[in-house]
Amino acid sequence: MKHSLPILLVDAFTDIPLTGNSAGVVVAADGLSDVQMQQIAREMAVSETAFVLSPPNPASDLWIRWFTPSNEVPLCGHATIASFHALAEANLRGIEAAGTYTFRLLTKSGILPVVAEKGKKETMVRFGLPLPEFQRAGQHKLDLMHILGVEQEALEQHLPIVEAEYLYVPVRRLHTLFSLKPNLFALSQFLTNRKYGGVCVFTTETVDNNSAVHSRFFAPHQGINEDPVTGSANGPLGVYLFEQGVIEPAGDTLVLIGEQGDVLGRRGRVTIRLGVRDNRAVSVDIEGRAVTVLKGDLVLAPRRSR
Repeated sequence: MKHSLPILLVDAFTDIPLTGNSAGVVVAADGLSDVQMQQIAREMAVSETAFVLSPPNPASDLWIRWFTPSNEVPLCGHATIASFHALAEANLRGIEAAGTYTFRLLTKSGILPVVAEKGKKETMVRFGLPLPEFQRAGQHKLDLMHILGVEQEALEQHLPIVEAEYLYVPVRRLHTLFSLKPNLFALSQFLTNRKYGGVCVFTTETVDNNSAVHSRFFAPHQGINEDPVTGSANGPLGVYLFEQGVIEPAGDTLVLIGEQGDVLGRRGRVTIRLGVRDNRAVSVDIEGRAVTVLKGDLVLAPRRSR
């Protein structure tokens, strides 16, 4: 017998429908198999779909798994913001009255902290990310210039290309970033062969005066030609800017805004918070709002008996 599953489409890092980054959210995913999660993510056809699960042990309060249309990924910022927005909106997992709620979130990247501040009209979600460990990756410069279609003069010479989970490539001007047309087939092969999760191209020239950085993110090998707003890339990008001396903290906290999605017509803004001690970044959080744009029920076929 067929059965249905409640599912949402939520735009994250925005409070305006049809902007920011869309995520599928299944708020009650217990009982779904890995195959079903992957099939659902493929059907949703957005960059990531989040599946909210009960944790397997008491060390965490909640478990989220994220799938692109083609595979499971270890971390996703925007779909986490979307998930906690959806939970708060439906008064689930204890997020009922207005107030501040904290969670230990189990992920493939470890147990990470989440704070949901629920108000009368919206919920602000703050998600703690693992601190990146950057290595210089200048050996990839020529390949990246060819794949991205940029000349050496367009790269920001005062900032290095670095690698962590993703590659980070600085360019000088916003118009260069907006006009990028990477060879997605070549980029997919490059990222697959070198086992990177994606490439973040960025500039410190911004659309809004109060922003610190503008970026674009490509992961065609993950089924994501371009991600509109990438929380898991913006958080480390804030750490990078601090470590390179582009931005200095005032006290033990640094707050900056990352821009993304404008070139796709899906403007999004990510608040990045760094904890700083002894001139070192000791923590990084991303923060944002979200808005639900679609609610429905997905019909699932029954599992076939062998």
